[in-house]
Amino acid sequence: MRYLRGDLMAVGPELLVLKHGGAHGDAPQGTQASYIETYSVLEARGEVWFTDRASATASIPVLSNFQSVDGVAHADLQAVGDPMLLVRYAVFGSTSGLDTVRWRHRVTVGLGVKMPLGRSDVVQHGEELDHDLQPGSGTWDPLMSLEYMVRRRNWGAGLGATARYNGERTDGYRMGHSGSLTAEVFRIIPLGSFKVLPSAGSYWEGALHDREHGVADATTGGLVVFSHVGCRLWWHNLGMALTWQHALRNDLGASMVPNRNRYTAGVIYNFGQE
Repeated sequence: MRYLRGDLMAVGPELLVLKHGGAHGDAPQGTQASYIETYSVLEARGEVWFTDRASATASIPVLSNFQSVDGVAHADLQAVGDPMLLVRYAVFGSTSGLDTVRWRHRVTVGLGVKMPLGRSDVVQHGEELDHDLQPGSGTWDPLMSLEYMVRRRNWGAGLGATARYNGERTDGYRMGHSGSLTAEVFRIIPLGSFKVLPSAGSYWEGALHDREHGVADATTGGLVVFSHVGCRLWWHNLGMALTWQHALRNDLGASMVPNRNRYTAGVIYNFGQE
């Protein structure tokens, strides 16, 4: 779940209510509108390992997106989003275990695709919703990932990067290519048959300008930096995870609502050996 809140300024005769060129009415220069947006995702995800180095991950999301402007709801939808398939391979992985004093390293690369299953033409209150609020992008979008993990005894650190190349819609609109970076340090704490893994770090998320018929929209895109605090709990093959990320910096285009917080929670079950 992602929570955004902030005031956007009218930059001309039209008020920036749709972040990608639309408007809901005239407003005098200097008028502000107060925005609240939430993006919630309930995702079913599965991962299959073909070897000890190669795996494939697939997921399908159900979305709940909401937007209000000056306390009035402009968007409120629940729908299936775009599924994703990502194939990953560990190009390097040392074999020393956690109970040794040796360092254990692992580098994993991934390639995948996001498929346009979700709708991208939802209309509410007589107007087509903004691209960010649509459940689907309407395009085939290639994905790439790179992960590095290092462990020694009960301490470890991870660095993960993902990138998405957004395709162009049939109407000539292309959302900005985007990427994210997660860096964290974690500790493994054995508690009887349980393992607790607290973690802390940072999460970075950025996007280039959106484009319409090849022309960049300078009011879109930008960079967001979050703090990152999380915890994972394992009991045999059953795991639970919770993460809270607080926005420290919003370096965004003028029509982008500032991020405030991101929350993730998950339940994982491993059908293989412990």
